[in-house]
Amino acid sequence: MQKIYKTIFDLKSKFNSNIVFDTRLLKKNDIFIGLKTKNNDGKKYYSEAIKKEASLIIINSKIDQPNIIYVKDTNLFIKKFCQFIIENYKGKIIAISGSVGKTTFKENLYHILKNNNFKTYRSYKNYNNILGLHFSIMNIDIKSDYSVFELGINNPNEMTKLVKVLKPHYCLITSIENTHIGNFRNFRHLTDNKLKIFDSERLIRGLVNYNYDPRYVKSKIESNVEVLNINNIKKNTLKIKKKFLISFILNNKRYTIESFKGSFYENIALISFIFLKKIIRTFKSNIFFYQDSIIESRGSEISTYINEKKVKFFDHSYNASPYSLNQQILIFNDRNIKQKVYILGSMKELGKYSDIIHLQIIELVKKLDLKKIIFIGDEFYKFKKSFGKFTFYKNYVPAIKYLNKEICNIKNIFVMGSRSNQLDRLIKVYVKWFIIFIKRLRIFI
Repeated sequence: MQKIYKTIFDLKSKFNSNIVFDTRLLKKNDIFIGLKTKNNDGKKYYSEAIKKEASLIIINSKIDQPNIIYVKDTNLFIKKFCQFIIENYKGKIIAISGSVGKTTFKENLYHILKNNNFKTYRSYKNYNNILGLHFSIMNIDIKSDYSVFELGINNPNEMTKLVKVLKPHYCLITSIENTHIGNFRNFRHLTDNKLKIFDSERLIRGLVNYNYDPRYVKSKIESNVEVLNINNIKKNTLKIKKKFLISFILNNKRYTIESFKGSFYENIALISFIFLKKIIRTFKSNIFFYQDSIIESRGSEISTYINEKKVKFFDHSYNASPYSLNQQILIFNDRNIKQKVYILGSMKELGKYSDIIHLQIIELVKKLDLKKIIFIGDEFYKFKKSFGKFTFYKNYVPAIKYLNKEICNIKNIFVMGSRSNQLDRLIKVYVKWFIIFIKRLRIFI
């Protein structure tokens, strides 16, 4: 097995290649591992990997082809290879979890460290489950000073498995909210499972932002983990308009850092500063929120055309939690954007709390006096009769007709909801149309 590991490291070094499980992500000289799952077997794609000129192919089948290595169990191979990497990695591993903002926090810490001349690696996109973690570990920059990973859980005991694999040195919980609470007995049970991130056998320091019952959390953690109430920090915060500087008091000392305007970004900047202050004492700048952190995290901005009129989608259709949906509505509302429409999809895995949480979102929209709102999904639709001034649909299809009809009054469309609502398909309808339009236009140019 050691021989295979050496071969992989040599190829990665020679070609600066990645290890992938999906041939759709495969580029020339990348390494392909045919992952076996309940519904598929990666060995079926070895011929495609050959066509794309993979430098190495690892599958659970004996194929008489150059650059193909047989292993009995590819899943077991991946686990052992990840274990080998973690045991031999000389840098420090940072793990980030929480109910909201994990990806943005991860990206932000990455950019802070990078801009302070630390060689830094971060996990791929928002790959935060066990398979995503394995993928990111296998592609780690072995020479980096710090590696920043995001860990996400939907069910009990998942965090234990993730931490056992990653063995992080520093851990941060951005917040604990009622995301996926339907999969847990109650909020304390969810909290307990989040806190298992601090069970890492190599933990040096930890920080958890918790705004509800700090006494309970303190009773569950060791002395090397600190509880932070960001709301209390913000009470002593002075916001300076020039470059939007935030001045605040921490441990009887005043600090001034740079951020973006908006509660969500301020929280990220403040928590990033406090967390990194615990693990790294010196920084060359006072910037603690980077624009690239937004660009490279989940949300994206897509410009396209509807009935020949240019519009912009603010796409957060991948996933949504109650807290993140609440915050993103506030952020978008604060931005100086005219002629905007909100398309809000329902949220899943909330169990017995589902009705009250969806009702709270509707009440927030009502309080903000937002004009053009479309609620999508059964969880929202049940409140249609009680809130007749808003538009409710069971799925995204009628929303397309609405946009086509009202496009003269629309320039910006905010889309957010759980993936099950398929709101990404709504966006793709217009993006696909625009691509076809451009291709046809090029024929005549």
